[in-house]
Amino acid sequence: MNSFISKFIDKLYVKQWQIGLCRCDIKEIIRSKIFNPDINWLSLNTMDYFHADPFMLRAKDGNLEIFVEDFKFEDYYGKIALLTVDNNYSQVNRKIVLDTKLHLSYPFIFKENDRIYIFPEAGHSGRLACYEYDPVKQSITFLQEILGLPLLDPTIIKYKNKYWMFGTLIGKNADNKLYIFYSKNLLGPYIPHGGNPVKNSLNGSRPAGNFIVIDNVIYRPSQNCKNQYGESITINEVKILDELNFIEEPYMLIRPTLKNQITKDNDKILTFHTINVVDDTIVVDGIRWTFSPRNQWKNYLKNREMS
Repeated sequence: MNSFISKFIDKLYVKQWQIGLCRCDIKEIIRSKIFNPDINWLSLNTMDYFHADPFMLRAKDGNLEIFVEDFKFEDYYGKIALLTVDNNYSQVNRKIVLDTKLHLSYPFIFKENDRIYIFPEAGHSGRLACYEYDPVKQSITFLQEILGLPLLDPTIIKYKNKYWMFGTLIGKNADNKLYIFYSKNLLGPYIPHGGNPVKNSLNGSRPAGNFIVIDNVIYRPSQNCKNQYGESITINEVKILDELNFIEEPYMLIRPTLKNQITKDNDKILTFHTINVVDDTIVVDGIRWTFSPRNQWKNYLKNREMS
């Protein structure tokens, strides 16, 4: 398509990420390489904001606590919100838990020693920080700076008595160059991997959710941005990970199907971007386009104003 026409069409549609939940067994999905569940999409009921990058916890009362990027077009930067969802996948509450006045997204969760740590992406601040979540107060408290780099989509796995942090760096290679940092302690200090950048590909580099371990094999969700940002999710199988070497291979692709892309509001989900798992529940986010030239031009002008 002519680039001018493509850009013009882009100005006619409001693009919103939306959260979807399904009850299924991640082990069967990985083993069969088939992802086609019935997805319950949480309604937005507005074109004023969107939710993306979902990470989940199971609360003591059985509800799901989903941390998301909460992006309000009027502000034009992301905050971290906590969505409370009941066992029927109905949203019962939405609460902003972190607002630094700079863009935040991808609230990665790491649980250790009965403590819950959150590492939200804050690339525009130029640094990565760690926060601790208090499930009783449903509040987040700053702990410390972790990395003085604009790391995007920080994702950590503990492997062979070390913590391995994956992510890309803000800039023109944000979607294709993958970096790893490692440490003996969760809160650092982190050392750059000897092979950085360990990967350079628009398909399969930028993280798309927490690691999945099935049958003692490590799988790493990543974004496929070959044709567009957040086009689909490529699950990679990690083969080698040490201080000097990193090898992984594409294992399966996750993208919307006719079965799971229609929302309750009869909108069509076009892409998947993030995937995470808690117990028997999988959460994803997908993007929908709504024809609304007035709202999209307003958002476009706001973006230019904030740039």
